[in-house]
Amino acid sequence: FLYFIALFHSCMMEENVQLTQEFTGESPLCTPTGKGRKIPQGRIRKGNTHPKGESQHDGKKKKKRRKRRVVINTTFCKYDIVRKVAYENDWIEDSNEDGEKGEFNLFWTDTSVAIYRVMKLQNWQRINHFPSMHTIARKVQLANILGKMRKLFPQHFSFSPRTWSLRSERNIFKKFVQTLPQKRTFIVKPSAGCKGKGIFLTQDVQDLGDDVEDAVIQEYIMRPLLIEDKKFDLRVYALITSCKYLGIFIFNEGLVKLCTLDYQKPAEDNLSLLQMHLTNYAINKTSEHFVFNEDAENGGVGHKRDFAFLNKWLAKEGHDPQKMWRRIDKVIVKTLLSAQPILSHVYTSCFPHNNDGYTCFEILGFDLLIDQQLRPWLLEVNHSASFTCDTPLDEKIKTDLIRETVDILNLKQDDRWREREREKEEFKRRMDTQTRRAIIKKAGGDDAELRELEREELEAERRRQEEFVREKRKEEDSLLRNFRRIYPCKDPVKQQLYEEFIEGAKEVNAPSSTVATVQREQEGKKEREKQREKQEKEDALRRGLQRPRSPPSKRDKCGERPKVGDDGRQWQQKLDQQMERHKRRISLGPRLSVFQLRDQYMTVPTGLSLFDTKSADTLGDDIAPNQAPSTCAHIPVHNNYSVYPLKLIDCPSHPLNPPSVPAPPEPPQHRTQVPVRKEAVSLTYVMAPSAMPTPKMAPSGRTFKQLKAL
Repeated sequence: FLYFIALFHSCMMEENVQLTQEFTGESPLCTPTGKGRKIPQGRIRKGNTHPKGESQHDGKKKKKRRKRRVVINTTFCKYDIVRKVAYENDWIEDSNEDGEKGEFNLFWTDTSVAIYRVMKLQNWQRINHFPSMHTIARKVQLANILGKMRKLFPQHFSFSPRTWSLRSERNIFKKFVQTLPQKRTFIVKPSAGCKGKGIFLTQDVQDLGDDVEDAVIQEYIMRPLLIEDKKFDLRVYALITSCKYLGIFIFNEGLVKLCTLDYQKPAEDNLSLLQMHLTNYAINKTSEHFVFNEDAENGGVGHKRDFAFLNKWLAKEGHDPQKMWRRIDKVIVKTLLSAQPILSHVYTSCFPHNNDGYTCFEILGFDLLIDQQLRPWLLEVNHSASFTCDTPLDEKIKTDLIRETVDILNLKQDDRWREREREKEEFKRRMDTQTRRAIIKKAGGDDAELRELEREELEAERRRQEEFVREKRKEEDSLLRNFRRIYPCKDPVKQQLYEEFIEGAKEVNAPSSTVATVQREQEGKKEREKQREKQEKEDALRRGLQRPRSPPSKRDKCGERPKVGDDGRQWQQKLDQQMERHKRRISLGPRLSVFQLRDQYMTVPTGLSLFDTKSADTLGDDIAPNQAPSTCAHIPVHNNYSVYPLKLIDCPSHPLNPPSVPAPPEPPQHRTQVPVRKEAVSLTYVMAPSAMPTPKMAPSGRTFKQLKAL
């Protein structure tokens, strides 16, 4: 032991000498660092500074702590422009392609999202689609919902051409055509088509054969506004940041898509010229007359132009651009308000109650046609707007659109930690509420105090939610550059009108009451009544098998005895009756339940015959009148009492109830009848003192279950 102490002491002395030399620079292991400070090569003492990039062990490069960055998943995204914006923001790609691990902050997909994927998202994650956005993205459903709103608000929802579904409204459309004084032109579109596939024009209803089924037929706008004698439409981009607390933004830049052929009124000889009547980019770009824009700074060249050119052209032609944009804003807001109740309902069903309402967002592409009176007509809504960049103008507009959308989302690398802190605060509030509720109950508080506490908590939660939404909208407005908010509206009169539209949308989107639904509701009500009656009968039978309880005494809130008077006399009578029942019960001895008697004690000696009249004890006609007496074995049950089953099975012809058995002797005086549910076996037990003679128990006996099986 002393040797090891001396060895340790000598080693420490050498270590101190070496460290002193290294610190003063006298050791040959030191090299200058260029600043007068010398760092030992190889080994560095803990706590010494070291050059950037080197570690404290063997000159290896130090592993820097990896800074957490925003994670984006673009597995189901085919547009490189999204990845470009993510790279500019110093984001990283999710290593898990399917996103099942849930490590991403943003999930970007080009197609509509499934509900099961949305349900897996946490509160700090974002996805670029709403569930059930097909409510307005599909042509049939958009026509149905706008048609319902037009019936309710005819002056405000006439911005969409009339549309019929050939699958369900073919006959209605034919009747409408028969009432027209002259022929009209209609456009036939596939219900779920895109990029102009399957679209054609017609003036004859006979062209609509039975093979054209999953499609819609839409009125043709006859007097469109023309640019350079060409028909055009607008692609307006709208950003929806929340459907629960609806927020709508319009991007100030967009695309003006022109036809490649000069416009002429539709006639039988030019209906097949789709590049004259249809403004779809996918149809016109295949034309030999299509001109691509090669300069992003000059948006007034080619068959695809920007809104800056449109505003200048409108002002030059003597129109008011701001008037047109105000009308466009109203069309977009009304369209989204008509679907807001459905979107909010589906969104709420996908997430728990503590979701903040901002998990989903979406960029929608509205296609609008402008007529000669600067009136916008809604053609369709695209929930998966194309971000293909065929021209420099496309790349400029769409890159700015995605870049500012990402800035408005304001994703941060510590969003997960912030959400954990929020959940902790919410848990503390719930625990405080439960504690207050327990204190009120312990202090003897009534239900009114508990309801008041619940009302206070709901009001506090509502105020917190309103404050959160207010701060969220304030944060979004501070990040706007080329977006403008169009909902909620700052004008109180217009906002009040929008609230009426939401109430109307709730009314028209409610499930309709048909004859079948009314019949199902009535049948369900009858079935619930039957179930309730059955449950009451079962409860009554169950209460009959249990120990009878005395009714609760009439007491006031403090639990004191009522004063002298009518209430006091009734209370005393009930107490006396209860004491009498208790005395009678004590005189009968200890009580055994039916199930204890059946399962634990009830056995039949093997040496005793079930139908042996000499050793069997049964009851007379005073217990079971108007019935043939039945024989059953005398079964020893308890040290103090014995049980005599009167009747095992209701069926008189059952082997256990033979009619030829003679009547048994009179049972003992002290007896208690306990009825059992008649659904299984009807029994009546008689309890007698153990003084009665009982046969000896055999080593092995038959249980009651074996008797029941017999």
